[in-house]
Formats: sequence, structure tokens, C-alpha cells
Amino acid sequence: MEISSDYINILKREGDKALTVCKSLNTKTEFTNTISSVVKDDFRGVSYKAEHILLRDVVKVFEGFLDIHQGSFKVVTKIKFILVYFYEKLQGRDLSATYDLKKLNELPLSSHFDKNINIIRTASFFEAVEEMENEFVLPSILLKTQSEQALNIISFINRIALLIVNADGTITEKERGFLKQMSDKTNNPKIFIKKAKYNEVPEDDTIEIVLQELNELIGLSDIKKNIEDLTNFLQIQKIREEKGLKSSNNSLHAVFMGPPGTGKTTVARLLGRIYKHLGYLEKGHLVETDRAGMVAGYVGQTAIKADEIIKSAIGGVLFIDEAYALTSGGLNDFGSEAIEVLLKRMEDYRDDLVIVVAGYPDEMQGFIQTNPGLQSRFNRYFKFDHFTAVALLDVFKLFAKKSDFKLTEDAEEKLKEILDRIYEKRHKGFGNARTIRNLFEKIIERQANRIISIEPITEEILMTLTEDDIPEILKTVKEIILFEVEE
Repeated sequence: MEISSDYINILKREGDKALTVCKSLNTKTEFTNTISSVVKDDFRGVSYKAEHILLRDVVKVFEGFLDIHQGSFKVVTKIKFILVYFYEKLQGRDLSATYDLKKLNELPLSSHFDKNINIIRTASFFEAVEEMENEFVLPSILLKTQSEQALNIISFINRIALLIVNADGTITEKERGFLKQMSDKTNNPKIFIKKAKYNEVPEDDTIEIVLQELNELIGLSDIKKNIEDLTNFLQIQKIREEKGLKSSNNSLHAVFMGPPGTGKTTVARLLGRIYKHLGYLEKGHLVETDRAGMVAGYVGQTAIKADEIIKSAIGGVLFIDEAYALTSGGLNDFGSEAIEVLLKRMEDYRDDLVIVVAGYPDEMQGFIQTNPGLQSRFNRYFKFDHFTAVALLDVFKLFAKKSDFKLTEDAEEKLKEILDRIYEKRHKGFGNARTIRNLFEKIIERQANRIISIEPITEEILMTLTEDDIPEILKTVKEIILFEVEE
């Protein structure tokens, strides 16, 4: 298929724009710092530029296109030419300036052309961490850092996908699906942050769905009432705004106080979604982290590390577990640097960032009192209590139901005895739902050992947990209490 001068001009125009963006990005300290967070540890010493990462993403488009055809598609010359052209362009070499139109059409006919294609396909332009190997890295970095260039790069990648798909002059339904997939993945790339977890808002989410999930949580009656009251208050504030009436200055930052395993992270995730649906946050996602995710061991590095995580939460909620650990390192600790960055960003993005700090009640009160800036910004406090023995049993039954298990009456009675005793002997660090998950896993292992020699193993046998599967009461209680005290 002949490559026209108009087609070359299209490629040149796209390449020039992309190269200009890349060169601009390379001058941004924040961008170059963030690269290190998504590169494999063994390659952190390599000086990567935006062009390298973009080339890697362009090859991902090419490979993705080949994958949807699963070997049944003969790659047309134009597609190969597109790949080679941008490979050269993003390295500063313009084929259209080096060769005339006749020569450009002859290039794909060269005996070395297909060999060069294979070299490009297997080249290591950028070694991404395992979690990002199948993702588009440059859009992820740019959206994570809130870069104004994100849209330009996302548009460029999608235009490359369109050029590849339309190279033979037709677009099949399968290829339309591929284009939609490319658009979805580039516009909503996976966000990876070391020492942090990124939680997206589910598709087709609504405020009704979130409130239903809140109501279905086991226990947490006071927390659910507090969240419902807050939701009603915020809805009324929005209605007042719409009618031109004055509304209260709503600080949405919160302190979650309570022991582990009581649903603090789950509630924070629901809260982000509620804020989104009420119009207080743009995205409503949740980023989970702790001291390890925000504090570095060298001067100047903590500010970079903390800033990256905080910016990734813009439009949503940043959940900092055991936040008091930021102030536990003494006078020469870098945790105070992370707090200063946090306070500054809370002010910079006060209209589209919510911070939730969490941990044990006494420690959290002490943490907030260490800094006047923290005291002035956090005025919503939620207290999470230990689950009751009844609630712990409900948690166990929920784990069992989700995994296709059921308890016999005798098994349930024995389990209740364990949970009653555990609850009576609970201490500050009792793990609540986490403890029950560990106990559940231990019990289904015991069941597996019991039934492995049964012939035949029916579905009923596989699903049923009997009294024999529940471990000895006193020994189990002692192990759980002692283990958690040590933890």
C-alpha cells in the first residue's frame, strides 16, 4: 500500500507534537522524580527520558493490535512503517527529512525492514515494575502528577492506535472494540505507587449503591449513623448552594480512631465515593498508605515521596493508617517533613482532596495535638469500636458464604464459644475481622485434611464445616490472644 506525502505529513505533525511534549516533560523535576517510582529497582540508575517511555507505550499499542487478531492478520506495510517512523522520530531522527517519498516507499521493501521491526518490538525502552508491565506508563505518570500534558500524550497514543487500525482503509467491529479498549486504558490508567494502594471507584456507581453497601456492613452501627448524618448534611448544603443561599464551610478531612480490623479502610473507601456522588470530589478514589509510603531515609527525599502519594490522591481520599507514626521518630526524623508537605497540599487542593488519618484512639489524639496545623484541619472524628462476639460470628459466616462454605449447628456452637472467650479477653491490638479471617483460613485447612481421604468427595462434603474442623477451644483462644499481644 503506497505511502502518500499527505500521510507522511500526518505522521510528521503527530511526531513533532509528541516530541515537543516529551522535551518539555524532561525539564520537569517532578516528572523525572516520579519515573523512579514505576521503574524496576535494577534499572533505577538508568537515565530515562519521556521519549523512552512513550516509545514503550507505542509498542504496546502495536502489540495489542496484533493480539486481537491472534496471528490471523497479515500486518500491512503501513502499520510497520508507522512503528518505524515513530521509533526514529522519538529519538530525534526525521525520516521524512532524510528520504524523499520514493525512498520512503522503498524502505518497507528492504530485506532488513522486518528484522528492524522485530528489534523494535523486543527493545527494552523502559523497564516498568511488574504491576505496570501491561499498562500504559506515561499516561499513568502524568495523571498521577496532575500534569497538564497528560491529555496531549493520551490523545497522541489514541491517534497512533487509530492510524494503525485504519492502515488498511477499513475498521472492523473487533478493531472498534480495540480502539475503545485503548481509550479506556489511556484515559483511566492504572496508578501505581510504591508502599501505597490505589482503589478506583466502581463503574456505574451511584450514591444509592454506596449507602446500601454502608448499611450492609456488619456492626459499626454508630459509624453508619454518623456517615448517614454527614451525607444528609452535605446534600442539604449542596441544595442551599443551588438556591443561592449561604452554606457552611465544609471540612471533609477526618480522623478515624479505633483498633485494627474494624472497617476503617472500608468506610474511608465508601466515604470517597459518597463525596464524589455529592459533588465534593471529582474522582472519589482512595489511596491507602502509611509512614513507609511517605517517609524516606534521606534529606530531601521525604518531600518528593510524600508529594507523589498526596498528588495521586487529588480528586479523592488519601487514607494514612497509623498516622501517628509520622511523629514517632524523634527530633531528627523525616516524618515532620511529610507532615509539612501534607499540610501544604491540604491547603493547595482544599477543594478536591480529602485526608483521612487513622489509628488507635489515644495515639491519634496525641498525633493531632502535635501540630497546630493538624488541629485546625481535622475536626471530624469517627470512633470505631471492637466487634462484639455476635458481630465476629457474622463476619465468619460472611467469609464462609463468600467462599461456598456452611457451618453445621455443632460447629457453630463450638465456634461461638471460641469467639465469646476471645471477645472477653480482647486487648487494645485485637484484630477483629482480620483475626476472624485468619481463623477461617485455619478452619478450612483443617477441613481439607479431614476430607482428603473420603471417597467420593461430594459437593456437600466440600461445602460443610463440622465440629471436627473447629480447633480446640482453649488452645485456640490462647494462641490468638498471645499472638496478637506479641504483634
